[in-house]
Amino acid sequence: MRNNFITHPKGAVDRLIVFLLVFFVLHSIAKLFSPSAFEYTYKFLSFSPSGLSNFYVWTPLTYCFLHDGVFHLIMNLLGLYFIGKAVEVDVGVINFWYLSIIGSLSGCFIWFLFNTDGLFLVGSSSIVMSCLSYYCLKNPSSSITLLLFFILPCRIQPKWLLCGILLIESYGFIFNELNGTTEIAHSAHLGGLCGGAIFFLYLRSGRVFPIFTLNSPGLRYKKNKSRSVKIDKSNFKINFSDTNDLQFEVDRILDKINDSGFGSLTKKEKSTLEKAKGLL
Repeated sequence: MRNNFITHPKGAVDRLIVFLLVFFVLHSIAKLFSPSAFEYTYKFLSFSPSGLSNFYVWTPLTYCFLHDGVFHLIMNLLGLYFIGKAVEVDVGVINFWYLSIIGSLSGCFIWFLFNTDGLFLVGSSSIVMSCLSYYCLKNPSSSITLLLFFILPCRIQPKWLLCGILLIESYGFIFNELNGTTEIAHSAHLGGLCGGAIFFLYLRSGRVFPIFTLNSPGLRYKKNKSRSVKIDKSNFKINFSDTNDLQFEVDRILDKINDSGFGSLTKKEKSTLEKAKGLL
């Protein structure tokens, strides 16, 4: 729809995917040429009980940067691409970052409760699980198509997908992780699912997350009012015979979607987008 419109930077999911890819490549190069640097990175970025005892307070977030092999990375990137993008469109860039942080924190917190010193947690699976949980709770009955074993197409309602994932992760946690027979952090996955549920309930209650801005003399924040502001409908009367006015209005609407998600649009704004499809 944007045609000759002003191009915006990539969304949050795209940036996160690129960052994880670049970080993995650099980390792999460090392992090849400088094993000590590789171990140093693991020590100071992965989440572990020993790290917390050494006051590595950043590790509840930075452990998501690390991945234990190519397959581990690819699975998480696929989850971010197919699930995270849909969530970002719905909630907006800022709220997506909040969801990622909540999922990361809840994942490592649940993992920490059941794992002792000497182990460490890496991977962005908790973020993927938080996105999955939010999407399934927000769209419980909207059928989606999955590729079972990456081959067989399967139609399923998100609520049943969430129940299945919850059962699989609970089984893996109880019968494998607690027994020490697997390296998969099922507890962190369950924590990510909880984080997505918390995020969903928070937004459904009508509350919003603050938007932080760097204004002098110090760090301040303002409320994200996109979901509660009353819109003056007179602002959206567009002369559709003037292409420049239409492009300007669609630019404004796309900016709003980028910041607050498609769900923040008014009926008038959605109607404008529909009309613009046939005129631009």
